[in-house]
Amino acid sequence: MKKFIRFTLLFTVILAFAGCEVESSYSSYRAKIVFDGSIYPYNHARSFGQFICIKQGANIGQYKVTDAMGKTQTVNIPEIYLQQSRFYYGLGGLIIGTPSMGDGTIWAYDWACPSCDLARYRVEIDYTMGHATCPRCATKFDLNSGGIAIEGESRPLWRYRVFDNGSEVIIQN
Repeated sequence: MKKFIRFTLLFTVILAFAGCEVESSYSSYRAKIVFDGSIYPYNHARSFGQFICIKQGANIGQYKVTDAMGKTQTVNIPEIYLQQSRFYYGLGGLIIGTPSMGDGTIWAYDWACPSCDLARYRVEIDYTMGHATCPRCATKFDLNSGGIAIEGESRPLWRYRVFDNGSEVIIQN
């Protein structure tokens, strides 16, 4: 009888948690990019409160980087990186930087609004405040606080895993 009660309790607990789904803060969109974090413009991403943005360029082997001052340039991907793997930029591109408060860890977000969930609705970055605003739904996100919505109703910006070995920075999911 005790075995039956234990089994019933265990089965009830399993059923209770079976419907629970833990929402991941990491994006399911594919991202993979590697860069040298010690050179311009990538070194901006290592400075507290500074963010850069990266999106796919017009040609294979290129991408566009917007530095922390809002200046955009086209970058050719080094041949060694092209030989190792193709680059992927998430849904709308990547926002990469170090929050103004914290331990100096680089964070990477998707450039697309998670509520609108379309590549063409990239959030507009206020580089001085560390905020990002969706031009479609007007949700404002705080890049310095995990990409949470500070105005409007939304989940936080999608995140990507960042591996930083001191020189190279690898972003992927």
